Amino acid sequence: MRSGFILAATRWFMALFGGIVLVMNSGCAVLDKSTPAWRDYPVILKKSEPRIDLHVEASGSGKPILLIHGFGNSVYVWRHLVPALAQQNRVIAIDLKGFGDSPKPDDQRYSVYEQARLIRDYVVDNDLKDVTIVGHSLGGGIALVASLYLQQSAPDRQKGLVLIDSIAYPQQMPMFIRLLATPVLGPLAVSVIPPEIQIREVMKLVYAKNSAVPEDAVKVYAKALKTPAGRYAAITSARQIQPPDLEDLSLQYPSLRVPTLIVWGGQDRIVPVSVGERLHQAIPGSRLFVIEDSGHSPAEEWPQVLLPVMESFLRNSGTTN
Repeated sequence: MRSGFILAATRWFMALFGGIVLVMNSGCAVLDKSTPAWRDYPVILKKSEPRIDLHVEASGSGKPILLIHGFGNSVYVWRHLVPALAQQNRVIAIDLKGFGDSPKPDDQRYSVYEQARLIRDYVVDNDLKDVTIVGHSLGGGIALVASLYLQQSAPDRQKGLVLIDSIAYPQQMPMFIRLLATPVLGPLAVSVIPPEIQIREVMKLVYAKNSAVPEDAVKVYAKALKTPAGRYAAITSARQIQPPDLEDLSLQYPSLRVPTLIVWGGQDRIVPVSVGERLHQAIPGSRLFVIEDSGHSPAEEWPQVLLPVMESFLRNSGTTN
């Protein structure tokens, strides 16, 4: 009896989810256009602004590696890489504002630029030197902007930059971002559809193979969506994920003078590999490595391939001891 109820409920939720997907094809998402331009955005925290203490998990010793996860993820996305990287380096995995165990304030400030400022402030406030910043997806875009901020205000602190399937240029947002950014429908869907179903469906799009989606990751990433603050952060982040002046910002990428590794999944359906190729052309001296069988999350799908590529880059850039 109970199993029959669960099956019926699951079918109802999936039918609702499918209906929402159909509605999304009409393009009702509303991205926030009020985000300050990158040129106007404050790099240094004003004393009048509340301090955001981001959740971090650190291990190992040596030159620091700062890991920045993507949309809807947390430090858990790096679980396959941290133990090996920590053998030679101080590895700092950080939860972005609004995700994981970091604060989720109701302040309308979840843009890429705000997140990048927080990363920049973390590097400076904690006196990190010779740091390599690693960013995945949304975290890659944040790593890009944070690197530009550091180059402007603290140019000697950063040793390297690793971008993994990173957002970087204006593009068509994936369905789940458009859904979250849709007035009324987005908040309704994120409140009504069980978090595990939401996360599992998104991860099927993220992974190259649906069967590879790990249930442990589904449970961890769904945790934040079970709270009103977590749902608010996800919706606000989705609306602010693509700043209106992103194309103008992208003109600054050629000014980066930090050694850069760009890694992409050859089967990425979220941010196509063409974005990685464009980044490679834009950032002087960068290296591009494509993992052909991977989707959008190589750190979870193909860590055994990603890890040696990263380790080689760290050695060549002088980041490992």
